[in-house]
Amino acid sequence: MDINNIVITGTGELAERIEKLFSKAGLNASRSDYNFSNADMVIEVFPVDIEAKKKAFHMAEKQAQEKTIFATTATFGVTEIAAATKRAQRFVGLNFTFNPIEEKCLVQIVKQLETSEETLQACKDLVQKTGAVAVEVEDSPGLILDRVMASIINEAATMYASKIATIEDMDKVTKLCLNWPMGPFEFADTIGIDNVLATLETLSQQKGPQYLPCRVLRQMVALGRLGKKTGKGFYQYT
Repeated sequence: MDINNIVITGTGELAERIEKLFSKAGLNASRSDYNFSNADMVIEVFPVDIEAKKKAFHMAEKQAQEKTIFATTATFGVTEIAAATKRAQRFVGLNFTFNPIEEKCLVQIVKQLETSEETLQACKDLVQKTGAVAVEVEDSPGLILDRVMASIINEAATMYASKIATIEDMDKVTKLCLNWPMGPFEFADTIGIDNVLATLETLSQQKGPQYLPCRVLRQMVALGRLGKKTGKGFYQYT
């Protein structure tokens, strides 16, 4: 199946960047919350709330053609969201991560329990057209990237709370010795500390207590210190 007409439902920077990625590849990409009749694919870009994501697909399903593929950007609950539609075989996760340092994009293609091979192949072909890098992953909390990064940030925050080293020095070590573009605290501020906490909460509930969030992360979210988007996280932003 060829995917040429893509409708993105949702707002914010991520929706804009996804639209730009497809448009630069010569595909017909647009954003709408109500017009899905000509879409080959509908991509949902909403906050973490699963119920809001389900609601978006209920709206799209009223107009979308039977062949239309539905894709969510969720990092967990893809199977649950798919179950709320009437097209589980044509439902997939497409999680976009844009490198904040370089003009690169990673797309984690999430296979839920009933995603068909035809749907997966169509998504792989689509991502290839954009020049982004695609990896296939089973539906699991945090997928690959969020799970790894949340675990690293949580451990770094625990070390900071234990006064083992300063935030600045831990970021220096990881950048110098691991050649990371940013240290764990810089990553946390870029991702959003509330998003890191939400990932850890879900992982600890579904995978075990080894993922329980550090108390510092909970406190920062309670105080509204979420990172760059609020002007203050582990670092201060002007």
